[in-house]
This record gives sequence, C-alpha cells and structure tokens, in this order.
Amino acid sequence: MSPAAAEVRSAIRTVLASWAGLVAEERHLEPPARDIPALARFLCQHVKWLARHPAAGELVDEIRELTRNARSIAYPNSVRRVTLGCCPDCEGELVALIRPRDDFLPSEIVCTTSPSHTWPVTCWTTLARQIRGSQAQGSKEKVLEP
Repeated sequence: MSPAAAEVRSAIRTVLASWAGLVAEERHLEPPARDIPALARFLCQHVKWLARHPAAGELVDEIRELTRNARSIAYPNSVRRVTLGCCPDCEGELVALIRPRDDFLPSEIVCTTSPSHTWPVTCWTTLARQIRGSQAQGSKEKVLEP
C-alpha cells in the first residue's frame, strides 16, 4: 500500500471513530471496534439520528473531503475502472473506463480480450440490452442441457 493510501485510510478511520464516539456518547451506547467496516456499520445504523444532529453538516463535509482524497489516490489519472461482467461477443471481461468531462478521451466500455470490442457512451444502452439478451439465452441453454 502506498504511503498516501495508508494516510487516507488512517484519516478515514479517525473521522469515522470520532463520529461514532459522538453517537455512542450522546446516545449512551457502547462504541464499535476501531476498524473501518465496524465504524461504518455503526454510523449507518444511526444515520437518521445523525441527520437530525446539529453537526450533520460538518459530518457531510468531512466525509465528502475524505471521499475526494481517497478517489484522487485510488484514481490518480482521474480515470475510474469499473468491472462490468462478461463480454457478449467473446470470453473477455467488460470494463467501463469513466473519464472526467474535461478529459480529451471519452468514457467507454472496453473488452479485456479483444481491442475491437469497444462501446462509446452513446451505445451503452444498446450494449446493456445485448448483455441481458445473452444472459437470458445462456440461462435457457443451461436449463435445456441434459
């Protein structure tokens, strides 16, 4: 793990622990363990209470800043890669390359196996229909197999 990633992870744990501590103290509850998943679950369980708290705006601001920092470390070139599933045209895997609006290249879906299998944003709906159709056909074939 890079030092920057470790630093932002530590900041996330600190902020979540601080807010969980506030909830536990004001609601007279046992605080959760100081690991990120436990802290996040605890805060999610009390989100309605937190939303009514006078410091709710501060919580939102802190989480927004942490999210921004974490994304900038996870995606340093601002391109997000999201794995979508199987390519409908081959055995490859589909990955969405989501770029910022001001990027020179457009966002697209690409196949990890065949460079010719690409879909621009304008074709994503058609691709989704094609994938659903091939998934439905595949499930019918599985039912028909002896």
